[in-house]
Amino acid sequence: PVDPGWPLPRITAYAKRVAATVAVVDDASAAGVGTALTAAMPALEVLASRELTAPAAPGNTRFTRHWMAGPAPAVYLPTSGSTGEPKIVVLSQATLQRSAELAVSCFQWRSGERLLNLAEPHTMSGLRNALVAAPLAGMSWLSSPPAQRRTLFELLDQIASLRPHRLVAAPMLLRQINLLGDRLDREALGSLKAVYCTGTDLDHDEVRCFHARFGLPVLNYYGLTETAGLCVSQSLDDWTPNDRSIGRAVGCELRVLRADGATARVDEPGELQVLQPLPMRGYLDDAAATAARFDGPWLRTGDVARIDRHGRTFLVGRSDSFIKSLGTEKIHPREIETVLLRHPSIADAAACGLPARGGGERIAIALVARSSEAIASDHDLIDWVLQHLGPAFRPSQLEWVSEIPRGAHGKALRHELARLFDHD
Repeated sequence: PVDPGWPLPRITAYAKRVAATVAVVDDASAAGVGTALTAAMPALEVLASRELTAPAAPGNTRFTRHWMAGPAPAVYLPTSGSTGEPKIVVLSQATLQRSAELAVSCFQWRSGERLLNLAEPHTMSGLRNALVAAPLAGMSWLSSPPAQRRTLFELLDQIASLRPHRLVAAPMLLRQINLLGDRLDREALGSLKAVYCTGTDLDHDEVRCFHARFGLPVLNYYGLTETAGLCVSQSLDDWTPNDRSIGRAVGCELRVLRADGATARVDEPGELQVLQPLPMRGYLDDAAATAARFDGPWLRTGDVARIDRHGRTFLVGRSDSFIKSLGTEKIHPREIETVLLRHPSIADAAACGLPARGGGERIAIALVARSSEAIASDHDLIDWVLQHLGPAFRPSQLEWVSEIPRGAHGKALRHELARLFDHD
């Protein structure tokens, strides 16, 4: 799966990296995207999505031939890395299935229920929850394309019409619903049994407000693409609206290491590491990055956390090299910086994440102009980023400065960088 918001050149480059043999595109984009892909990869077979539901002719085995290739990886999922180019996480069939089984068990999903999963299939939660876990549980997965829920009111209409039992959404949705206040009838979400949030930090004031109005539990869960998603989660069995943790270990072991490599004490912060029986296979064609991600058999998350005496995990902060957007992807600042440094009016650039209302981070960029006469407008620079990287990388704040704060090794000091911007 690929983010459809990516520019065509990026989609094409990704297709080449994974040696794609078939591309499935939505019906509306079949002509434009398909033409671009086949121009770059003449041997690529392009199918419109309607062909997936068309009755197969007797003896037609082309889907089996392409997609059931024995020991081949089950999925490649792109993520962002320190090189400025997305790394590609390779997950086996066994890893993906185990992650789905853990989700069904941990989330207490039941046969006959209806799941509305708003995460897109190019994300771990979008792929695993809707396409693997829901069928495994015997649930009905309700499709809700972004084009059909461009506003909150369209989404609420869909919820009223589809009447899902379980809803997986980004934390920002809670804030948007809370802001409606009494304009939204309490029965609007009456079909739901629980809401599940991941991808960004939950604002617990929003959780309490939402629960007080609708009486619905909001479960926080955590995982990386590299862990096949779910590895820490809250539980319906002991959930309370005052729980600020991300939950307890799910199907894995957790440890927290201090900067000196020693095991942290109870409630002492350090890097969170995960030990799983079936971690990712690694990054595609990147043995060095794969090795760096592991500390022996333990997968390094790069997140700072603490674990209390009850086994609950609390995120303290993120590694300062990544920006966590309101979606479900980590964005490395270097991706944005590399693109901006190609702009003729920019001499230097550095990006960082600033706290966003409702959770997650917004992208802020400090810029140094090549000359005082060659300063581009904010609109032109944002458009430049969108053309090269797509909407997930849209900056929310730009600041022109005389120099970028950097350390002795030339790396941007992102904590100092953040002080250059106005905060919400």
